[in-house]
Amino acid sequence: MEEQTFTLQNEVGEDVTCRVVFTFDAEEHSYVLFTVVGDETGQVSALRYILDDNGELSDFADIETDEEWAMVEEVMNTIVSEFSEDQQNFITVTNEQGDDVEFQILHRFQHPETQKDYLFYGDLDDNGMVTEVFASAYASGNNGEVLDLLPIETDDEWAFVEAVLQSLQGEQ
Repeated sequence: MEEQTFTLQNEVGEDVTCRVVFTFDAEEHSYVLFTVVGDETGQVSALRYILDDNGELSDFADIETDEEWAMVEEVMNTIVSEFSEDQQNFITVTNEQGDDVEFQILHRFQHPETQKDYLFYGDLDDNGMVTEVFASAYASGNNGEVLDLLPIETDDEWAFVEAVLQSLQGEQ
């Protein structure tokens, strides 16, 4: 899955690259959950955003109220709850540095027309909170195990995967 990033200025005016974990809309605002690339803590932060004319995240704004923060935290907790219910499977993925990294399989699903298998998998912190969610097609073995992760190649596939994600969040 292609990683989506954007650039922000930190408190001392330096540009930092941020990795999108998840985006969602609630009421009249759009929100992005993100991590700072290179930040070893994996801390997830949130901001409001709008899409520019090119469909890119832009015009970031701080979340202003405790109620708004509570709503953002509830969305993150809902994602973790929905994805992790009765799905204690794990996969090991070799990252770009050649290290094996274990991820929890959060949800498996199949396209009803193509019968192609997909899954959401996530990186969990020490508290069991999802720090990043990834999507992939996969080749399954005879017992349904993940043999190989495969790329999601077309816009139609991405639209289907995003619709499944939205349905898991209860936004459809």
